[in-house]
Amino acid sequence: MPKRFLLLLLVVGILAAGCARPLSDNCPKDCVGLNLSSRQLKGINLSEAQLMDANLNKAKMVKTNLTKANLTGAQIMEANLESANLNDARLVGADLSFSNLRNAEMNNVDMRGANLQSVSMIRVDLTTAEMRGVLFKRAELIGCDLSEAKLSGVEMYEANLSGAILVGANLNGSVLSLSDFSGAKMHGVQITGSWVNLARLVGADLGSSNLSGTTFFGTDLTGANLANAKLNGANLVGANLSGVDLRGADLTGAILELPVPSEEDKTFSYENLTGASFLSTLNQTEMSRVLADSRVSALTEVNLKPLLKDVILQGVLVDQNTVWPFGFEVPNSVIYQEQ
Repeated sequence: MPKRFLLLLLVVGILAAGCARPLSDNCPKDCVGLNLSSRQLKGINLSEAQLMDANLNKAKMVKTNLTKANLTGAQIMEANLESANLNDARLVGADLSFSNLRNAEMNNVDMRGANLQSVSMIRVDLTTAEMRGVLFKRAELIGCDLSEAKLSGVEMYEANLSGAILVGANLNGSVLSLSDFSGAKMHGVQITGSWVNLARLVGADLGSSNLSGTTFFGTDLTGANLANAKLNGANLVGANLSGVDLRGADLTGAILELPVPSEEDKTFSYENLTGASFLSTLNQTEMSRVLADSRVSALTEVNLKPLLKDVILQGVLVDQNTVWPFGFEVPNSVIYQEQ
């Protein structure tokens, strides 16, 4: 009896873990709408599987083969896809929020409109992925390769892209505020008309990039490379550019000094204002577009006011080709050095 009882317990345990159950009679060929939540699918072959609208929440798919699988509209929240093979897979509109895709293979994957909020994708090659309309809020993309990626309009705020490669990527019109791009390789990147407020780009390589019309309010760009970059009309109020390379950079029309209402003189201070009066006055200046970013408008006065200051240009490298905004008085703290 004791042996039979122990055997029964073992069988029950295996079934409870989902290890002994078949996926379905027709799966993996036809798995449409199948409920595979919390299932143990480690290392199995699901290539070309039809998993549209399937429930894969919390599924364990480490090293699972999902090449050419169709996961359109699938629920894959909190799943473990570490080192899984998703080459040529279709994830259009899928929800992968909070999932682990570290070291996954994702060549030619179609993720249009997918939800990748808080996903972990460390060291993933996304150079051939289709990612239009993807939500990358709070995503962990450390060391990912996004070279030449077409990400215009992407919502990638509060994300971690430290050490990522975004050479030649298109992020025009994007929301990148509160994200960390420290040490990222972003040579030739296009980030025009975007919000990059309260972000970190310490030591990032943005050489020859186009950052025109983008707001960098309160952003830390210490030691970044902005040589030959276009910063036309960019807003750098409250940003820290200490040690930045601005040789050959074009800052025509850039906002480097805290703007005040047109009817006020240089003795004006926002410190004397509070509440609705403070925000209304600030919105009368070029800061209105910055405040349109909900990440900035969510700041309390106590946190916002210390950021309302001129850009920091301590130890900035410049040369004869650096173009400053009309009438801007270049500080003595800059260092002239030819490229």
